[in-house]
Amino acid sequence: MQRLLDRDLLTGLILLCIFGIFSADNSADPKDWIFPILANYVILIAGIALFTRGAFALIIKRLPDIIHLTPEERIAYFDVLVFFLIVLAYMFLMYGLGFWLSSWLMLSITSIYLTVDKTRRNIWLAIIVPIGACIVFYFAFLYFFYVPFPRATWWPGLMPD
Repeated sequence: MQRLLDRDLLTGLILLCIFGIFSADNSADPKDWIFPILANYVILIAGIALFTRGAFALIIKRLPDIIHLTPEERIAYFDVLVFFLIVLAYMFLMYGLGFWLSSWLMLSITSIYLTVDKTRRNIWLAIIVPIGACIVFYFAFLYFFYVPFPRATWWPGLMPD
C-alpha cells in the first residue's frame, strides 16, 4: 500500500481527475476557445507522464518517493490550501461580480494573505497594485486580443466588458 503513495503516481492521478472535471462540459461558448482547451490538454499530458512514471516505478520496484511533511512544509501546504480556496471562491464570484472586480478582489486578498510583513504600506500596495494590473490587462485584452469575459450577473452593468 505504501507503494501507491508515490508522489508522481498521486500527482498524475490528481491531474487526470482535474482534466476529467474540466473536459466534462465542452461547449460552443466563445469562452471555451483555444486557451482553456489547450491548458486542459497540457494538464492531460502532464498527468499521463507523471502517472506513467509512477506506474513504471511500481513495476521495477523502485522505492516510492513518499510524501513526508515537516512542520515548515505544513505551513507552506496550509498557505497553498488557503490560496486554492481563494481561487475557488474567485471562480464562483467571477460569474456574479464579473471578471474584473472579482480579479481585483482575488489578487488583493491573496497578496494581503501571502504578505509576510502586514504593515499599512504593504496592505495598501496589495490593494493598489492589483488595480493597476487590472487596468493594464483590461486594455491589453480588449484592444490587442479578443478575450470574452464573464459579465456580472448579480449587478448587470456593474463593470464594462
